[in-house]
Amino acid sequence: MKIKILIPLCLACAVYGGNLAEIIALAQSAKQESLSKFNKNTSFDEQQNKRLNISFDGRYTFVPGIEGGYMTKAGSITAKIEYLLFDGGASEAANKILAHSDTIDIYKNEELANLTAFQIGKIYFNAVALDSLIALEEGYIATLASLLEEAQFFYEYNEIGKDEFDALNFVLAKHKSELEELNLKRTELRSRINLLSNGDLDFVAGSKVQMPDFSKEILSAKLAAARQDQIIKEQQSQQEKSKLTPKVYLKDSQGFSNDSFKKGGKSGSQMLGSYADANRPMLEFQWSLPDSLAASRQSQIKRIEEQKAALELSDEESMLAARLGGLESKIKRLTSQVQIAQLKQDALKQNLQNFTRRYQSGAIKYGEFLFLLDKNFSDRLNFILDSDELEITKLEYFYERAEDVATRIKG
Repeated sequence: MKIKILIPLCLACAVYGGNLAEIIALAQSAKQESLSKFNKNTSFDEQQNKRLNISFDGRYTFVPGIEGGYMTKAGSITAKIEYLLFDGGASEAANKILAHSDTIDIYKNEELANLTAFQIGKIYFNAVALDSLIALEEGYIATLASLLEEAQFFYEYNEIGKDEFDALNFVLAKHKSELEELNLKRTELRSRINLLSNGDLDFVAGSKVQMPDFSKEILSAKLAAARQDQIIKEQQSQQEKSKLTPKVYLKDSQGFSNDSFKKGGKSGSQMLGSYADANRPMLEFQWSLPDSLAASRQSQIKRIEEQKAALELSDEESMLAARLGGLESKIKRLTSQVQIAQLKQDALKQNLQNFTRRYQSGAIKYGEFLFLLDKNFSDRLNFILDSDELEITKLEYFYERAEDVATRIKG
């Protein structure tokens, strides 16, 4: 019998022309409004000002006159200056906590933008793979439908048995069901991506991910944030330790009244001497023993938290190295598989034509034909899935290293 054979559509062209970078930019813009804003300078200024304390105490009174009543006014101003010279490192620790807290927030925001790019990238490559799978299914369905149309004629005239006719019907129905499911998934992905835009947005195949440079030093936003957190825990521990030491202040009180600037019979040096005698700076120590005992217990708690943060950082470093090592091995394995499978794709298409013609001519039975058809489909399906997994694994590698995922997109 003479049957028209339809070959499944080719996979997406390798020429870069996709729109993944555009979709990532839209997604990150949508997240931008929720990112925190920082102003470290204000925080530092406020902390520094806590070391210096200046206060003024002014009085203005009426005094009795010589002839009675209240005729004469007397005024005085006392200026008190207090500067914290030493507090056991509490101020320095507080400054560092502010600095590293802001750094943690910056890392978290960068990680959020990178996570958004990573998630959008996974959706994109899944959608592109779905397009290839849909095209593959449509091609096989067309081939089976053409064969079944001819088989219907021969079945009616008892040229083929019921088992063969039912087997062809079953395989065709299975591929149609799979195609329907793929189309539903594709529609869902498109509806999700359209939430990022007021217009009609869809995935355009052609974008790829650069091959990572596995020789680079390991980096990670999460790891960097963990390091900042460890520093904060160290400084918090230092803050608690500082409560066990006395505080040292430099203090001076300067008093001025109406008579302060009346020279009278005094010389300039005499006035300066009397002013200096009345205003002597001094050092003051403050140390509360009961508070220090309570602070000692709190210091032990902070020390435990510091040690815990150090252990968590060490664990994260080890786990990151293991994850990146696993991803590197996976990328190399998938790259090899995809390259080998790519060379076989043209041969698989030709094989489909060959064994279909052999089945048409009666050279092979329907059981062997359906086995070869299923094997051919599986080989081409695995190539699509491996290609999809390779791109997503490269994305994950860049994400785990805290490299900007969006800048690693080609096309």
